[in-house]
Formats: sequence, structure tokens, C-alpha cells
Amino acid sequence: MSGKPLRIPAGLVSAVVALLIWQIATTWGPLAGTSVPTATSTLAELWNMLFMSETWDSIWQTIQMALYGFLIAVAIAIPVGILIGLSRFAFISTKFTFDFFKVIPPIVIIPITILVFGPTLQMGVFLVVFAIVFALAVQTAYGVRDADPVLIETMRCYGMGRAKQVLFARLPAASPFIAIGIRISVSAAMIVAVVAGLVGGAPGLGHDLLLAQTNGQNTVTFAIVLILGILGLAVSRLVVFLQRRLIFWTAS
Repeated sequence: MSGKPLRIPAGLVSAVVALLIWQIATTWGPLAGTSVPTATSTLAELWNMLFMSETWDSIWQTIQMALYGFLIAVAIAIPVGILIGLSRFAFISTKFTFDFFKVIPPIVIIPITILVFGPTLQMGVFLVVFAIVFALAVQTAYGVRDADPVLIETMRCYGMGRAKQVLFARLPAASPFIAIGIRISVSAAMIVAVVAGLVGGAPGLGHDLLLAQTNGQNTVTFAIVLILGILGLAVSRLVVFLQRRLIFWTAS
């Protein structure tokens, strides 16, 4: 009786191929002898960093900035988006303001946040909130207004009040919009948390990356980039996993 054939994840295959190309390019290829470290030396440095408490402190500080900022933004944006979506006047009157703020890159307000908060964790949290709260509120408002008008009118005919309309019609209709907004917001939160350290000096992996690059520690720099990639991939997969179970009727 033969066993099941071994199935190798496609993502693992592509990662190995990418590492091989990296190793060849930096050993015998056009990048040989340059400041770009080899894949093996970078992986060895990454392995060593995983046993250093400073690395895990930086990872936790980056996650803290992204997580706290994300949760605060969600707590503000979703209720505000629902209220705006329930009123056509509010939706139209706030659209320009929200669209204006959501396209401002968080990096341009870093000098202001440094003056107010300094290069601290609080600065990073504020930048994360600023980066995602407006877009998520607009996304939620669009979802609320996308509810089936026939269903809403039917509920009114049966004497159902505004609260039941929101709970049983508008929120289910808005859920896919909110889920997409949250998935994008999580990625944006991680990016902004890194930028807060890279540009603004807030603690975390971004600040470590800046120090390594400034001090000419090329292998450490590339190792931190790999850590950020792995961390971002893990967070993205976690969000997709939760979305498929919480909003199973629309998640893909």
C-alpha cells in the first residue's frame, strides 16, 4: 500500500528559487563583489538575530505600533462610516474632506508628529491611525449605502426601525466592504509602522533598519528586510484566515 505523495507548497518552491538566484547573482553573477550580501550569509545573520532579545523587542514594538493604531482606527472609522452611510447629506458633505485626508501620505506629517510626540511609540501609533482611518471610514460608508433598497423598504413596511435595518440589512451588506478595507488597512498599518521608525526614529524594526544601513551593516540590513517580509506575510495570512471564517458568505 503506497503512501500519499509528498506535496511541496508552491510558495516554498518559489522562495527557494528566489534564494538560489540571489545566491548565484551575488557569488558569480553581476552582484558579486558588491555591497549586496549573499543569500547564505543573510540567512545565517537572520538565524543569529532570532536568538537575540533585541530583535524580538523590535518586532514587538513594530507590531505594537501597527496593532494599536489599527485598533484605534477601526474603533473610530467603522462607527463613523456607518453614521455617514445612513445619511445621504452626511455622505455627500463629508466625501470631499475624507477623500482629501486619505490621499495625504503619512510620511509628510512626520515632522509635525515628531514635534508633538517625539520619536516615540505614540508617534507611530498616530501615524498608523492617520494613514487608515479616513479610507476605512469611506469604505464603510460605501458599504452601508450599498444595501438593497428593496430590502430596506420592505423592512420599513413591516415596521422595523432604523436599528434593525442597520443590524440585519446594512451591516451584512457593508461587511464585504469593511473586510476589504480591513485587509488593506492591516498591510498599510505594518508599512506605516516601519516608516515611522525608518524616517521618524520611532522604536522598532524600521529604526533598526536605518541604523544598520547607516553603519554599513549590509548583511544585517538585508536580514531585517527578510524579517519584515516574513512578518508582513504572516499578518496578511492571519487576516485572510479570520476573514474567511467571520465573513464566510463573501470571503474568497
